[in-house]
Formats: sequence, structure tokens, C-alpha cells
Amino acid sequence: MPGVARPATRVDVLATLAIVLLVAGVVAGRAALRRLAPRPSPEACAALLDRYVELVLRAATPEPAPSMVAERQALARNAAGERGFARCEADLTRAEVACALEAGSADDLERCLP
Repeated sequence: MPGVARPATRVDVLATLAIVLLVAGVVAGRAALRRLAPRPSPEACAALLDRYVELVLRAATPEPAPSMVAERQALARNAAGERGFARCEADLTRAEVACALEAGSADDLERCLP
């Protein structure tokens, strides 16, 4: 009879359960590995902030004056405050920061970050 589905067998249910558990395990495993990954140093986070400011400025002005870059970087550091770039140290991994520091544009830098 067309349109009539057969009832699920025990094998079907077990296969579906195995797939769901596998996917959940992969997602949980990635989250756990990310939490356990080494965190960047405050110096690396400061370098990341400086690099981001420089790349954003270069996107707006292809050849900014070095004094303009330094001024904007100082403003960003002041805005970050005494605690530095707190999200960087708490949420990012060393690998993500290393990727971002090697980026050639602000868009590439942002792709390195979660």
C-alpha cells in the first residue's frame, strides 16, 4: 500500500539512537577541548587588539600615518581598561589568537575568532 509506513524495528531505533549519541558526543567533545585549550597571555591579547585596530584603520585609509596608527591603538587600549582585553584572555585560545595575528585583513582576523 502506498503511503503506509512500516513500524520502526528495534534495529532502526538503536541505529537512530547511536547516530544521535554520536553527534551529541562530537559537539560536547569539541566544547570540552575548547575549554581545555591553552589561553593566550595578556601580551598576546594586547598584540591582538593592536593588530585589529591597525587592520581596521588600513581598511579605511590604505596608508595611514604611523602616528595615526599609534594614536588609535592607544585609544583602544585605554577603552579596554586596566584589565586589558578581558574577553580575549577568558574566551579565546592561543591558536585563535595566533591565527588572528597572522591575518592580512580585519575580515580575516574576525574569521579566526568564534
